[in-house]
Amino acid sequence: MRGTTRVFAVTTTAALALGLAACSPGGTADGGRPVQQAVPAGGQKSAKPVTLRYWTSFLPDATLREAITAFETGHPGVEVELRSFDEPGYHGRLPKDLAADKAADVVGLRIPAMTGEIRDLLRPVADWKDKVSAGWVDELDKTAIDRTEKAAGNGKLYAVPMGSSGGAVMYYNAGLLSELGMSFPERAADLETIVRRVKKELPDVRPVVFSGEPRGQEELLFTIAGQSHPTLSDELLAGRKPWNGPDVVSALTAYGSLFERGVLARSALKLKGDRPAELFRSGKALFLVDDSGQSPMLSASHRKTAKISVKNVGAGPFPTILPEAEPAVRSTPEVGLAVTKSSKHVAEAAALVEFLTVGDGVPVWAKGLTMIPAREDFRPESSVFATPEGKKGHAAIEELVRDGGSANVPDEVFLKRAEGAIILDVAHGRLTARKAADRLQKEWARGQ
Repeated sequence: MRGTTRVFAVTTTAALALGLAACSPGGTADGGRPVQQAVPAGGQKSAKPVTLRYWTSFLPDATLREAITAFETGHPGVEVELRSFDEPGYHGRLPKDLAADKAADVVGLRIPAMTGEIRDLLRPVADWKDKVSAGWVDELDKTAIDRTEKAAGNGKLYAVPMGSSGGAVMYYNAGLLSELGMSFPERAADLETIVRRVKKELPDVRPVVFSGEPRGQEELLFTIAGQSHPTLSDELLAGRKPWNGPDVVSALTAYGSLFERGVLARSALKLKGDRPAELFRSGKALFLVDDSGQSPMLSASHRKTAKISVKNVGAGPFPTILPEAEPAVRSTPEVGLAVTKSSKHVAEAAALVEFLTVGDGVPVWAKGLTMIPAREDFRPESSVFATPEGKKGHAAIEELVRDGGSANVPDEVFLKRAEGAIILDVAHGRLTARKAADRLQKEWARGQ
């Protein structure tokens, strides 16, 4: 979840980059899109060498460099200068450097948090997308495009989404679950049965771990709500439904019941940051509730470098609770690529964005499983996954993220001021669902 430290795959396979470059114009080694040459508006290849400056704070540096190597090999005369930044510093400096014309041709940005803030320093996608080829933006997931456009706040698209994330989902120790003779729980009642057995038969193992921070619990609450009312979160934040309506009361009741019944331990609410994931990776917990940002645990390449004691990690949707509920997550486009107004190499910048979002760069960076790629037809190869359970679980998560009900973007001010504390009061049994809903509505109205 947003409060946890995410894990990323680090890959340095030069052979893949060379393999991409060696593909004929009609296709690629993995059956993907053909490599396209960057051309300026006049339709001719660049006569002089071009250096593209690419700034970002997301995806591991080694993974991006591998994809960039493939791009450079397929685009003679174009060199990409990559600069990777730490997230907090990047968010602060990028607007200033763009305004002073000191930044890049292409920038990676956190779509929900940054698009509206720097849109006036970016070129609208409509102004440059056809410098590559017609129709390539249509190959992207429509929900991701719509939400990226909405993030700008003025109805225009300024960034092309690379991929999305979603939550809450559940990871599990497949070997331990098999030893218990149990299957992945589809409903909360199934999870409750497993929890009871773990407490009795495996006293040194925590049944379920999760973040007790407000953002993590908000994500869990609205995952439960989304199982019955997929758009509830969006409707609440847009003011189309009241916070003390029956849908919210129902979700709060279901959420609170998990703690009342002991399915989720109140003691686990003390866990913060990456601690829940650490416990799970070390084999001290059977289930981990988090978001899709923990999916690199399912990656074969990530397991070679990360300290994961659990030999077989699986994943799946958080179990359903209410009658007739369906698995759900909230999702959001995580990272987008944009071309800056200050760029002097717009055609080449457009080609890089196309390559990394719908072209042959996607399978290079996507094998780390850090995001669900926005390219609609893309699915990771089986060789990407460490185990069949990981592949099956990721496919289920991927489907939910692409379907996405509400956006996984809370009102941060409301969350910090009131919402987070009220949700935690329900988890601790200090507030009934009805009283919590009334308090949420009162606090929401006070802030409008």
